[in-house]
Amino acid sequence: MTKSTVIQGLCIIFVAILIAGCNSEPATTLSSGINVQTAKRMIVQNKDVVVLDVRTPKEFARGHIEGAMNINIHDPAFPQLASTLDRDKLYIVHCALNPRGGRGDKSINIMNQLGFSNTLSMDGGLRAWKRAGLPISNT
Repeated sequence: MTKSTVIQGLCIIFVAILIAGCNSEPATTLSSGINVQTAKRMIVQNKDVVVLDVRTPKEFARGHIEGAMNINIHDPAFPQLASTLDRDKLYIVHCALNPRGGRGDKSINIMNQLGFSNTLSMDGGLRAWKRAGLPISNT
């Protein structure tokens, strides 16, 4: 194998990688995570904090954080509904478990695309909130 053959092979691989990168989905933006104790403190101390629960309405009805707003990430209208929210507020977003790349992060990614810049993901979601003994509302 000659030096020019090796260089040609490397160039082909390099171009293939570039082309594949151009055709792939945009990178997911992971949101900043906060623990439930920090979330609780922020909710109590700042009236401009909105808790956004992105679970289904059925899940929300079984229990949620007091004062939380519910917009279902699985609703095809989620982007339109989210676009009506005040972009100056701070949103603490969560779902049931809030794993990385889960419903909470997907919601935050959509919100970021809509121009929201103040979004935080609550680590562990509602399950962590309950496990910490923090209050749940059914109304």
